[in-house]
Amino acid sequence: MAQAFVLSFAEGVTVEARSSDCVVIEMPVTYKQYTFKGLSTGLRQAIDTLSSTGATEEDLARVVQETDGTSSLSRLYYYLMIFAERRVLSYSIFNGGHSLATLSPSSDSFRFAPAPVDPRARYTLSRFAYLHREREGMVLESPLTHGRIILHGWEGAAVATELAEPRTLESLWNGLPSVPRDAVARFLEMFLGAGFLSELKPGELHPGESEALAQWEFHDLLFHTRSRMGRHARPFGGTYRFYTRIEPLPATKKLDAPAETVDLYRPDMNTLEQEDFPFTLVLEERKSIREYGERPITDRQLGEFLYRSARVKDLVRTEFQELSSRPYPGAGAIYELELYLSVHSCENLAPGLYHYCPKDHRLEKICGLTETVEALLKDAAGSAGIDDRPPQVLLTIAARFQRLSWKYESLAYSLLLKDVGVLYQTMYLVATAMDLAPSAIGGGNSDLFTQAAGIDYYAETSVGEFLLGSKRI
Repeated sequence: MAQAFVLSFAEGVTVEARSSDCVVIEMPVTYKQYTFKGLSTGLRQAIDTLSSTGATEEDLARVVQETDGTSSLSRLYYYLMIFAERRVLSYSIFNGGHSLATLSPSSDSFRFAPAPVDPRARYTLSRFAYLHREREGMVLESPLTHGRIILHGWEGAAVATELAEPRTLESLWNGLPSVPRDAVARFLEMFLGAGFLSELKPGELHPGESEALAQWEFHDLLFHTRSRMGRHARPFGGTYRFYTRIEPLPATKKLDAPAETVDLYRPDMNTLEQEDFPFTLVLEERKSIREYGERPITDRQLGEFLYRSARVKDLVRTEFQELSSRPYPGAGAIYELELYLSVHSCENLAPGLYHYCPKDHRLEKICGLTETVEALLKDAAGSAGIDDRPPQVLLTIAARFQRLSWKYESLAYSLLLKDVGVLYQTMYLVATAMDLAPSAIGGGNSDLFTQAAGIDYYAETSVGEFLLGSKRI
């Protein structure tokens, strides 16, 4: 007979003995506490076993029966049911005295019921399942599931690899002669019961998937589930996980040795408040324009555009990190976004690549119109469908991602994308009010940008592109 799953308390669950017959069990992350009173000696031994080595349900029942008699068995099964419902149990596969894999809950919706395996059915791993290293082990996860499987040896990875193609239980046994048959069957039950497997049926686009699920790409669904609460038990929100460990980046970036600097025009905001186009008119007239006037945008217009859409209005120092205020909203007032300008044609401004310093409201020149800068402009023109003529100015939005990840866990990158969206809208509205030609671009080449700017892809990389030029009359 195949060995049953070994039950134990999940990683992070703590058990505090308040007295000989009372324990308090605390959940990780949520810090929920559950108090159990009036415990018999056998039940206390069972709970101690769950918090240490673990045991099968049969072995736990034997301990309780031998210590208390059959009268306590019903309470044991009741407590095991409560532990399962409150997601404090993990389930392990053992072979020869060592653990092969452990299934643990990763959300409040976790439920595990070992699924019976049909010997005739063909099973395959979900296309959303992924294996990655965590600490010193391998972890199998999926945005479809509410649990994660820690693989303690090569056997689990071998089973998962075989299941990349549809397999019956018999074909798995034949393909993995070095893995005990009982363990292979137990892996199949665990993967299937936890939601990592689907049974292959005729006519399905993707096994076990609805029409709605079939239209998700792997990276999109993973990003969605991991940057919102509900399907993971990771720390979420402003945890300041690197506080006292890594110095936070400053609120604004300056180039160490720019080739030259260009002070930009600063508009009179009081005058604009009186004379600017009405907001509703600007909002209604906003649209993407990819045709430019014969006379290019001027340095004065460019200065006004940047001042009105992206300058630093105020700097604030907190005990954690520098914050700022700008014309567009930013997550946590952190403002991780940086603007780089690839200039092809602008009156009174030499072609080349520039970094915008929002604090001093000036441009810092990085280089001239090099081959890579021209490639950026050509790439942007192709994305915008204007291959016949390069854009006058390409604004590349880059991100110093560590500004956000220093404070936020789980949702940092999703906040970054929201910040890009609100900056897009702000630049659209400002350009419309100034009667210029604006257009956001859906995607760009981040590697090409970092080559052109000479910066580390992982320290700062492009996350958005925006075209700007004079409007055709």
